[in-house]
Amino acid sequence: MVGALLLAAGSGTRMQGEVEDKLLHPIGHSNAFMLSCDAFFQAPKIDSLVIVHKDESQLAKLKKYINIVLSNPCDIKDCDLHFVVGGAQRQDSVLAGIQAFPEYISHVLVHDCARPFIRSHTISQIVNEITKDRAVAIARPLRDTLRVCTEDHKQPLSPSKTRTIDRANHWLMETPQGAPIKWLRQGLEKARREEFAITDDMAAIELLGHPVGMLEPDYPNPKITTPEDFSYAEFLLKS
Repeated sequence: MVGALLLAAGSGTRMQGEVEDKLLHPIGHSNAFMLSCDAFFQAPKIDSLVIVHKDESQLAKLKKYINIVLSNPCDIKDCDLHFVVGGAQRQDSVLAGIQAFPEYISHVLVHDCARPFIRSHTISQIVNEITKDRAVAIARPLRDTLRVCTEDHKQPLSPSKTRTIDRANHWLMETPQGAPIKWLRQGLEKARREEFAITDDMAAIELLGHPVGMLEPDYPNPKITTPEDFSYAEFLLKS
């Protein structure tokens, strides 16, 4: 059976204090947390949902919005729902969430609620793949030119030594990302033992030597990171 882990415990430091909680900040008549939850509640193949939160204050707000989402008659309401407090780093939060799932969960998807435009049919696509004991992530091929600075680049307009990186075979990772739950647990535990920092769940899978597949959606799936991102989110919600 399949579980979904929704991450809502991020610090949001790049909001620079302009937004109290980017996941609960209005996007039209909704917010990023509600939009993310709605997509997973509408995905018919999710049996258990774990939400990782920051603290008790945020948890109370999340539960209120969960009730609003569940009032939608289109949503699936018979999956287990659990809440767990997050850790100091993203990988700590994911491991805490993994450990909160019931024993019957064999496969898991991890999703950052700051990506509120994921769609339920894409979730189902990933579920179809990971239940074949594969690791799969939403991603898209790099299409822009990418350059790397080969020396400290402290001023935006100051000359510095750079080189172009061949963008072929480079992908931009998004979420959700999924795999057999034991792979992700073992990879995260290995990362902790070896003090290896990861910002992407598939990196934990790769620590075990498992290959990773990528699925490119045919719609935007941006991450809300800065205050300016809300304007784009409003546009996407209306389109």
